[in-house]
Amino acid sequence: MGIPDSLEYFFLAVVLGVIVLTGLAIRASDSEGGSAHLLVVRSLLLCVLWLAVAGQMAHEGWLRDFSGAWPAFALLGLCAVGLVFALAFSPLGRRLLEGVGPALLVAFQAIRVPIEAFVHQLYQAGYAPVQVTYAGLNFDIFSGLTAPAMGWLVWRNKVGRVTLLSWNVFCLLLLFNSLSLMALSMPTPLRLFANEPTYIALTYPPFVWLPTFLLPVSLLGHLLVFRWIWWQRRGPTSV
Repeated sequence: MGIPDSLEYFFLAVVLGVIVLTGLAIRASDSEGGSAHLLVVRSLLLCVLWLAVAGQMAHEGWLRDFSGAWPAFALLGLCAVGLVFALAFSPLGRRLLEGVGPALLVAFQAIRVPIEAFVHQLYQAGYAPVQVTYAGLNFDIFSGLTAPAMGWLVWRNKVGRVTLLSWNVFCLLLLFNSLSLMALSMPTPLRLFANEPTYIALTYPPFVWLPTFLLPVSLLGHLLVFRWIWWQRRGPTSV
């Protein structure tokens, strides 16, 4: 696409960082200790396989075909969301939550700062429309900026479940807004924003990993926090 190499390197660094954090979280989720290494290896192999499938589909150009009623890009995104929901409410999701804890899951949302910084740089380079950035209608960066402080407050038992639930719901709505702006800026029958450029940069490798990996991982964090709040509903009011 002609996107500057510096942008690509920055994006790959973000993806690598999230993969490393995911591996550490999976390792922390193993309470038995003996099988921790095997669990991490298997999980990371599945993660790499998913990235490879999405990257190959983007490389072949399948994700840039928006002619059908259900474009491949939309189907891939729905598949990612389905996998996230299945993981969040699975036994592995429970182990992740027990091993990592709510404070780190909340603080993990700080990854949205470099993600939104990357999207803004795409816009400045002429490869993304303004509405998908924090200069336009996407305020998802709020989640990333407030996540470390909220995570610290949760860790120190300074906020109640209602406050945590409110923050989690609000930041999840910001995530859905970000996804909606992305979908409404692509060349589909649902396109609402007619300004250029059309937001097809995310259909090219490696940037396809933003909607198929980085954003789903953020969604997973929110779902696990919801699950933790549900567990605590009969406990004390402080988390």
